[in-house]
Amino acid sequence: MRRLLLTLLPKWLMSRSVRVLAAIPLPRFLRAPFHRAFARASGADLGEVAGELADYRSLAAFFRRPLRDGVRPLATAKLVWPCDGAISSSGPVRGGVLEQVKGQTYSIAELLGGDEALARVFEGGSHATVYLAPRDYHRVHSPVDGTLRELRPIPGGLFPVNPQTARVIPQLFARNERCVFRLELADGRPCAVVMIAALNVSDIRASVAPGSAVRRGGELGVFGLGSTTVVLLPAGQPEFPALPVGTKVRMGAAAAPSES
Repeated sequence: MRRLLLTLLPKWLMSRSVRVLAAIPLPRFLRAPFHRAFARASGADLGEVAGELADYRSLAAFFRRPLRDGVRPLATAKLVWPCDGAISSSGPVRGGVLEQVKGQTYSIAELLGGDEALARVFEGGSHATVYLAPRDYHRVHSPVDGTLRELRPIPGGLFPVNPQTARVIPQLFARNERCVFRLELADGRPCAVVMIAALNVSDIRASVAPGSAVRRGGELGVFGLGSTTVVLLPAGQPEFPALPVGTKVRMGAAAAPSES
């Protein structure tokens, strides 16, 4: 029943409506109390927010908030977490698929827009899938040093990406609207960072252009609201560990066990 209801929902119209409403400017005297109320309800950490709350003109602007200088010292590890959130799956890449939920997988090639050749490069490597909740910091950063070679927006659906939906919608992450950042590592092989949109989260903005050098911890893109990020690395690189579902991670912290 849940799958049917989610399929029938007017997801595009709902998402565009929420996007318009979230962007409505608030009177300056209401901004700080409004954002504090949202933070209390969602669990957002106001101690990390750059600037004054009254400077964020709308809820959408608050969702895209940058971090205050110095609150996230970047780890010296070669591999860092790309964003805040909770682990949906992580660890080795085998058989050209990733785990969506326990017992249910989806195709890496389909996630990457049907690019079979690129998907094969990640066989034997590692991956991490991180779910961003409304409370989280919504900017996505590079987990490695590299050069952005391609930025590929891929159209798709706007299903919710919470764990409950992931259990009932097959191939969810490969069906939703998404943007693939293909980075080139120092050895010439790729790393893929995929920002996946969701219901009410169809606003993905790139922060860098193809051809740009990107340092680990450098910003790649911004979500309008919370969603999901998938990172794929080839074999021979520092590896994402296999962590329990729900493990909290923080952008900029060391990801590889040997480097933490």
